[in-house]
Amino acid sequence: MGKRHLNERKRLMTLTAFCICLGSAIPVASGDTSAGGGTDGGQAGPATSTEWRDDAANLDAVRLINEAYEKTPFSRECEGVLDEPPLRIAWETGPNLPVAWKGGVAGLVGGDVFLAGGLWMPSRENLAYVFHISSRTYSPSPPPPIRPQYTQGACDGTFVYIVGGRGAGRSVYRAGRGENGAWQYEEVAPLPEAEGAGRWCAAAAIVPGQWLFLVGGHPTGTPTEKRDAPALPDYRLRLDVPGADWEPMAPYPGGPRALMMAGAVRGKLYVFGGSNPEPKMRENHVELAEKYGLAGPWGGVPNYRDAYAYDPAVDAWKPVRPTPFPVLSGCVVALRERYMLLMGSADVRTFRVGRTTGRQDAYWTGYGDRILCYDVDQDNYSHVGVMPYGVATAPWVAHEARLYGLGGEPAHRHNENTENVLQIGTIQWRDSE
Repeated sequence: MGKRHLNERKRLMTLTAFCICLGSAIPVASGDTSAGGGTDGGQAGPATSTEWRDDAANLDAVRLINEAYEKTPFSRECEGVLDEPPLRIAWETGPNLPVAWKGGVAGLVGGDVFLAGGLWMPSRENLAYVFHISSRTYSPSPPPPIRPQYTQGACDGTFVYIVGGRGAGRSVYRAGRGENGAWQYEEVAPLPEAEGAGRWCAAAAIVPGQWLFLVGGHPTGTPTEKRDAPALPDYRLRLDVPGADWEPMAPYPGGPRALMMAGAVRGKLYVFGGSNPEPKMRENHVELAEKYGLAGPWGGVPNYRDAYAYDPAVDAWKPVRPTPFPVLSGCVVALRERYMLLMGSADVRTFRVGRTTGRQDAYWTGYGDRILCYDVDQDNYSHVGVMPYGVATAPWVAHEARLYGLGGEPAHRHNENTENVLQIGTIQWRDSE
């Protein structure tokens, strides 16, 4: 997200808060990688907290919030939705990332999660790490050959694809393990020349062994609250044809859009929400801010609920049910080839136990923390509660019965709006109860 855009939103947008219990922060160095947290979803060791977060208190707060949500049918809040989600999630926090991180790509290969691209803050270094699930430890890995800040990407279980980014132009790479087990990069067909300086905040997803998609996003050169350059084309790449090049795909029906959430199920691509600047709204927002310290609607960048499914066999989109409320800047996790978890983030402010730099709030301040579950069969949504921390542009991966959310962008100035938190959710399917 553009820094100016976020700073104005932080100062001016109406805050949406949850009631939480206050607790004292446990100061631990942000680079601490010792194992912390239990596996039962109820405890977190002090090694996971920081001077700006209190993870143990926040897990208790999230438990209380989620228990409260379960007492109210979702249809009482939103019309025509499903009241019974197919799963519950019990939360814990794992060892902090070695460096605070946002806007990158994470992919699961074997029992390891590879992390690359994005912004490693506050120094903006080009780094890569591997999170080892079994030991809950991190190890450094060689960084990408280019600096893919705010990149797009996807993983097919063998390779992690790193597609363009704010600093990468047309470049596309995939990372995988070599014969010696070390991670290495292989150049993939570059994006077409029309890509120019590249894009960021786009939607990317993969149908393993068949297709890699790149949709929407924001052209490099301006923050996301401005769109001076025209929207870039949408592309797809065949993965089952050696030497294939990126080719145009049917244009995204929602029009110019960034920060959409995307995933693939049953060979189809699904894209949800996103945002796009509206020039007059943005102009009025800036004038309101300068004259009166007030905000215009959505900060001049409306957020959307529309959603679409793309069938690559016929190169065509069709609308699916809109989300109950706007979603953007989050991540989609596909489960059981039927369900898609939309892991935040709506454009609200959420509070947790801790503190915030640059605000008067005596809390850790984040973005939307609510989780929607889209059921492909029913073309409808249920609510799965909230995650421990409402972070945007955070990648999530699923391994066996657990979800892992790494880093992300909060609504505060610590680490230049970047988190080092590792959120871990244990899935309990209702049909197994």
